[in-house]
Amino acid sequence: MRIRSDSLAFRVILYSSLWAIVAIVLLGWLLIGLYRNDSARGFATLQEAQLFNLVGAVSVNDAGELQGTPNLGNTAFLQPLSGWYWRGAPVEGISGGALVSPSLGSEEIDRPPLSELPYDQQFSRHWIGPGPGGGQIRALETEIDLGDGRIARFQVVGNQTEFETTVQDFARQVGLMLLALGIGMVLINAGILLAGLRPLDHARQALAAIRNGDAASLEGDFPSEIQPLVNEMNALIDNNRRIVERARTQVGNLAHSLKTPLSVLVNEAGSKSGPSAAIVEEQTRAMDYQIQHYLKRARIAAQRESIIFRTDVRPVAEKLVSVMRKLNRDKELDFSVSAQKLVFSGEKEDLEEILGNLLENAGKWARRRISLAIEPFPGENERRWIRLTVEDDGPGIASEMRDEALKRGKRLDETVPGTGLGLAIVAETASAYGGGVELGESATGGLKVEITLPAAGH
Repeated sequence: MRIRSDSLAFRVILYSSLWAIVAIVLLGWLLIGLYRNDSARGFATLQEAQLFNLVGAVSVNDAGELQGTPNLGNTAFLQPLSGWYWRGAPVEGISGGALVSPSLGSEEIDRPPLSELPYDQQFSRHWIGPGPGGGQIRALETEIDLGDGRIARFQVVGNQTEFETTVQDFARQVGLMLLALGIGMVLINAGILLAGLRPLDHARQALAAIRNGDAASLEGDFPSEIQPLVNEMNALIDNNRRIVERARTQVGNLAHSLKTPLSVLVNEAGSKSGPSAAIVEEQTRAMDYQIQHYLKRARIAAQRESIIFRTDVRPVAEKLVSVMRKLNRDKELDFSVSAQKLVFSGEKEDLEEILGNLLENAGKWARRRISLAIEPFPGENERRWIRLTVEDDGPGIASEMRDEALKRGKRLDETVPGTGLGLAIVAETASAYGGGVELGESATGGLKVEITLPAAGH
C-alpha cells in the first residue's frame, strides 16, 4: 500500500510519530535528569564520608602540629593533579604547616571568600570551580575544633569533570537507545496502521473492480466498522442499477408508443399525392429520427458515468471481425487485428454498433486489407480512453470531403449500396459517450478512422 502525503495513513503516522518523538525526548530528559541528580547526591555523600574520614585521621601532636596519614580509599589521591585532593590546614591554636594529599603536592586550592560563600548550619560549605590541574572540581570544606581551642580547616576535593563525563556518557547511551526505540516505534506504528487500514484498501480495490466491470458488488470480509459502509455502497449500486433499468424501460416504452403514430402518419402521407403529403412525410420521418436520436442520447447519458455497464472490447472486436470475414468471402479480404485487453465504459450493443459500422464501411471500400487496432489513449484529468483505429486500402476520402462523410444520410458515391448512415451513427454514438471521430488517410492510401471512447475506471 503506497502512502501519499495527503492520505489518512500519512497523517496518522505523522501525528503518532511526532507524539512518539515528544514522548521519547521527555523520557530521555527525565532519565538523564534523574541519573544526574542521583549521581550528584552520591558524589556529595561520598565526599562527606571522605571528609569525615579525613577529620578522624588527623590529630594534633604534643608539639601542637597536625599529624596523621589519612587513607580515603581512592588511589586517585596518590596520583599527581588527578583532580582528587584532601588538605588539612591549621586555623587557630595550631602550629606547623598543612597536611596535603600526594596528588595535590605544593598546589593550592582556590577558595571563595567566606563573605561570598559562608558556612552552613553544619559549618560546612561546598563549591565547584577550576582545579589546580585544570578541569572542574567540587570541593567540600569544614572547620573543626580539635580541642583546647585548636581549630583546623579540612578540605576534600573531587573531580567534577569526571562526574560530568560520566553523565554525558550515560546521556549518549540513553539517546542511542531511545533513538532506536523511537525508530522501532514509528515502524511498528506504521505497520500496525497499514495492517489496520488494509480493509479500506481492499474496499477501494473492490470498487475499482466494479468500475472496471470485473465485479457487480463489493464482496469480501470486512471489519464491523467498515461493513455498514460496504452495505450502503452495495445498496447504492443496486439502486443505481434499478434507476438505469427503469430509465431504459421508460425510454423503450416511449419509443414504442411513438412508433405506431409516426408509422401511421408516414403511411397516410405516402398514400396521398401532392406537395403537402410529401412535406408531411418528410417532416414525420425527421420527427422519428429526432426522437430516436435524443432517446439514444438520453440512454447513453444515463449509463455513461454508471459503474454498471462495462464491456470487454477484444471479444466484441474478434466476434465482429469473424462475422465480416464471412460476409466478405467473395472479396477475400485480409483482416489484421491488434487488440489490447481493455474495458469499454458503456453497453455492449453500442460498442457493437460502432465497430460494426466501421468494419462494414471498410469492407465496402477495401480492396484487399483491413486493419483494426485497439489501444489505450491518454486523456485529460487522468481519464482513461480507448482508441479504435480502422484502416483500409480503398480509395479513401479527400480531406475536403471528410466532414461531409460524417453527416447523416450523406453518400459520397451513389454507385455503392448503402444509406450513408454508418459513419454518422458512429460519430453520434462516440460523441454521446464524450469521445470523438477523426478521419484521415491510411498508410496504404485508403481511409483511416480513429474513434475515442471512455475506458472503464480512472
